[in-house]
Amino acid sequence: MDVKAINLGIIWLNVLTHSILLFNLKLIEMETIQLKQPEQEFADFTAMPDGLAKNVHYYNNIHGRNFTEASITKKEGFIYYSTNTFKMVKSTKSSYYIKRITKDGFTIDEKGKVKFWFNKSIFQMPFINEVFKHFNFNWLDVKLYSFITKGIFEKMIAGKITNNTDVCKAYIKAMRLNCSPALFLQLFQTSSISKQDFLRQASVAKDVNHFIEYLLLPNDTRSYLVYEDMIKEAQILEKKIDFKWSQKRLIEEHKAWTEQIMQVEIDALDDVVIPNTEKFDRYTPQQFKLLKTQKEVFYEGKTMKHCVYTAYWSSIKNNRYLAYHIDLNGEEATLGVNIYDDKLVYNQCYSKYNGSISSAMNTLIKQFVEELNEQVQKDGVVLQTNEHYVQVGNNIVNELPY
Repeated sequence: MDVKAINLGIIWLNVLTHSILLFNLKLIEMETIQLKQPEQEFADFTAMPDGLAKNVHYYNNIHGRNFTEASITKKEGFIYYSTNTFKMVKSTKSSYYIKRITKDGFTIDEKGKVKFWFNKSIFQMPFINEVFKHFNFNWLDVKLYSFITKGIFEKMIAGKITNNTDVCKAYIKAMRLNCSPALFLQLFQTSSISKQDFLRQASVAKDVNHFIEYLLLPNDTRSYLVYEDMIKEAQILEKKIDFKWSQKRLIEEHKAWTEQIMQVEIDALDDVVIPNTEKFDRYTPQQFKLLKTQKEVFYEGKTMKHCVYTAYWSSIKNNRYLAYHIDLNGEEATLGVNIYDDKLVYNQCYSKYNGSISSAMNTLIKQFVEELNEQVQKDGVVLQTNEHYVQVGNNIVNELPY
């Protein structure tokens, strides 16, 4: 045999052997880890033979239900996280097929860069807690999950962020919050405030550190009710709240902001009676006046120096709240009553400048609300009102002072 032919054959054999070796290495490098499997009931159903028994089980237990699975696949230096939501659909006769509802996931390339599929974000990834566990981020506090951005996640993968304090530092820097990471971490480890509420309130804080220190105070030492109302007003007026204000300064600013907002809206006031509100007016005793128009609610707030208009007008016009002006032998107050699906419930009653009321006034209004609730339930007034407006359900008006 020709020597050249033999050498050529050897070369091709080496090439083939090397190719097979590379192929086998790639197979070895590919690994899939199941993070979330569909319920066992799904597997049991798919294993059932076609027939009437399977049809009965489908319509009794499987029909209309969604199932989910999630997995991580490692291949050639890349990591793929994939999660699918699907359901079982019956086709012709007794056959069934799987219909995918949603698909989410992301890819981590060889350099540790993350790309989320379908223009989603990390906050939209189902079972992200299972992903964190897979990467051994066991040090990560569950309360900080919502603060893990794409950039922070990449630094965690690269080992540049390995503790909760560094997570807080990175998030604070990304959001330009200008506050102490230690205070930030303490707040979210010891309180139930959500990220959304924190960012909303912090956006109007003159000093975010002072705001966090205020939130860390015991509940009985905070002027929470007034501050919560002022946060909305600060957003409207584009002003900042100093959480180191004295109680006197706080009340002064609150009054001034409330009056400023009222004055801006006075020209657009509607003097038309709110639909369905007049149904409650027939139960109003002599000392009470039911506020039935936007103008009446506005002037109640302006005269009584509180925020019944700025904070409660939306609920009043949507038949979720009743507001009354009360005059008991010269003592004036504003009463608020929540409207639920089938009953009325006392909410609050304050005098001018959100002052407290006398025991006589308190007795009067409690008796009035109790009798009013009994009467409107007897006459079916609450249910009639809610038929024409959005269902209240569990929407409870916040118990804030006016």
